[in-house]
Amino acid sequence: MRSAQILQKAMGLLEGFTFDAVKEFTQNRDNVLLPFIMNAALITPEEARDTIATQINLVFLICVRSEDVYCRLRGNEAFYHLILADWNSMHSAAPFSPLHIEELINLFVIARRRYLADDTATDVKTKLTSSVDHFVKTIDEVDSAVATRRVAGLKAPNNFKSTSIWPPAHFSSFAVAIIAESKTRKELFGIDYKNKGAEDDAPQFPHDQDLPLDVRKFLCHLSLTETAPDSKVALFPAPIAFLTNEQRQEWYLPTGHESRFYTTIDEFSVFAREEFSKPGKDLKQHVMGLLTPWFFEIEAVKPKAAERDEPIPTIWKKTCFKAGLMVCLSKLQRAEEDWSYRLILFKPGRPHYTRAAEPSDRRPKQDAWIRELLNKLDGNFNIIEGWIGGSARTHHAAPPGREVSPDSVEVSNEIITEIMEVPSSLPTTSKEFYERGFKVMDRYRGY
Repeated sequence: MRSAQILQKAMGLLEGFTFDAVKEFTQNRDNVLLPFIMNAALITPEEARDTIATQINLVFLICVRSEDVYCRLRGNEAFYHLILADWNSMHSAAPFSPLHIEELINLFVIARRRYLADDTATDVKTKLTSSVDHFVKTIDEVDSAVATRRVAGLKAPNNFKSTSIWPPAHFSSFAVAIIAESKTRKELFGIDYKNKGAEDDAPQFPHDQDLPLDVRKFLCHLSLTETAPDSKVALFPAPIAFLTNEQRQEWYLPTGHESRFYTTIDEFSVFAREEFSKPGKDLKQHVMGLLTPWFFEIEAVKPKAAERDEPIPTIWKKTCFKAGLMVCLSKLQRAEEDWSYRLILFKPGRPHYTRAAEPSDRRPKQDAWIRELLNKLDGNFNIIEGWIGGSARTHHAAPPGREVSPDSVEVSNEIITEIMEVPSSLPTTSKEFYERGFKVMDRYRGY
């Protein structure tokens, strides 16, 4: 109760904002501001106000910095996936899901509008009101402008000359939001299927210890260089590590806030739905994603960190090896109101990738995770055919300096790259699947 009381008083101290039904709002234990009150017994309302103002100002500054993305997406909810990645937030429920980030932004936008609509209100200027006013102006400009057929490109970095739209106009809202993450955007700006850049600058296959931004860079680069307007294959340009946002939150601190750069299987499903529903030549037949979960418990990482006298995030990076898999959904046929789909789950293992297979002690956790993954996908798509296992059509030697056998993340990226470069390498018949070492998933037998 003290947290709610402190929050109620703190909201009343935020100058320049008029919040509606504050008492009812603060008594709701699921409200989006309560996570910022982390030590209610030790702080004053003024300190709580300052904490909230600092954090909310930061997220609005990120929105302002990304206003060209907001304009490109015309306020589409995908914008808040960008904010999720760029906001290195500090509160007890970090990172917020994109839905909760949107709720938080709207809370302050509406409160600011309400305050300014009051003729008796005094003119208050703070860092927070200034950043909110700036973003409100962007919102109003988008809402008042008539949508045109010409897509707006993102602003080029300083000293970068470009006349083309970037990311290209045929990229979906979700893809643009992922590619626009600040570091990825800076490193890849201008790269597309017509301008692939120098071959030596192309990212190498990520491995099982690479950080998520390195994996994002690889996937975004591959998607940008291999996706033309009439391509029938779409690649989800961010690694998928979690089944739920709650799992992403649980690993936020242990990963040193890196979990915010990973996505969930439901977010992949949203992306796939968008790609499958595009009109005309933009419509996709296949949608792929890279899965990079890890099968370790947080409670097992903590004592190892204490034993080695190293930070928990360092131990996570060094010892929580990712398990790479590839997921691919393919449209089959229309069934009443919806389509039916084929699911391919590339899972490196014997006999083709003996050394890339998940170790025996972690395999039961991987099997359980895959079952939950399939349940999620079955809930989002009418899947009538499923294959698991498999191998790439062609195996490439490891780059110089990589002195170990390819791991599951590397070989998963290998088959993803193969399919993006040569879409016909994706198996489509039972004969092709069996020849490539895939097996029918038991749950889809009999369809």
